[in-house]
Amino acid sequence: MSNSDDLDGNVDYDYESEPEIQIERERKAEVVLKNVKNTSEEEEEDVQNKLKRSIEADDTKSISKRKKKLMNSKFHDRKREQIEYDIEQKKSIPKSSPEAITEYFAKSIRENNPDLSPLELNEMYLKRTDFLSTEKFDQDRDVLNFTVFMTQFSKAPKCIILSMSNIRVADLFRGLGGSKNCLKLFAKNKFKDDLASVEECFNVHTKVKSKDTPQAVKYFIATPTRMAKLLEATDVFFQGKDKLDIILDASYLDPKNNTLLKCENTKELCKVLRTVLNKKSSVKVLLY
Repeated sequence: MSNSDDLDGNVDYDYESEPEIQIERERKAEVVLKNVKNTSEEEEEDVQNKLKRSIEADDTKSISKRKKKLMNSKFHDRKREQIEYDIEQKKSIPKSSPEAITEYFAKSIRENNPDLSPLELNEMYLKRTDFLSTEKFDQDRDVLNFTVFMTQFSKAPKCIILSMSNIRVADLFRGLGGSKNCLKLFAKNKFKDDLASVEECFNVHTKVKSKDTPQAVKYFIATPTRMAKLLEATDVFFQGKDKLDIILDASYLDPKNNTLLKCENTKELCKVLRTVLNKKSSVKVLLY
């Protein structure tokens, strides 16, 4: 006949029983309390805190593996929900009203320029009237529908399109018909070549128009950093009385869920917008 010892001999328990845990706690408490004698009030408080932490550690050890797994699962669920919420918030900004977009930019400008005075910040803020609403566009704001969006909302003869990365600039360039309609202006090109191409489109150094002059180019697709350098080097975008649209490719998320409005180049983006709006009239900013 087998006895209880035989039955339990090969079982590996991964927990301690409650009585054993309680006995261990009492033993630790006795050791700690012995050390409390002949100590100051501050030292006594420190000892009591150590005892409390020791008991909390024992409580943690006594949590079953199943409960730990459940706790970790809930944590990951909350984290995933937060990420999904943040993504939806970022995607909602381009679909917002001009008032809401203006408030968003004001907050972003303050966050990116903490050392500026209220007066200096006020000079950088954008106005509600600077933006043209695109709330009515109800299709997915992806690269496939970008041409539809541009046809529906951009009416100016020239248009600056700002996107957050070189890869995205190339995607939009192809989506809008390539070189017959667009110039892609980014770090993969030599800056002097980009500058020459832009000025050629505006006939800056061309005395006689020829069929080879890219007059048909409407879209100047660039990253904020490249456009900032171009605006410092030439005034062609500010010349004439023709309208100028600025399209912000704000719905695109990179692999890290950054957008044009929330990335390392957002500060540069705000400067570009302010520069163009200060130096040229009849400019409207549209968010895609």
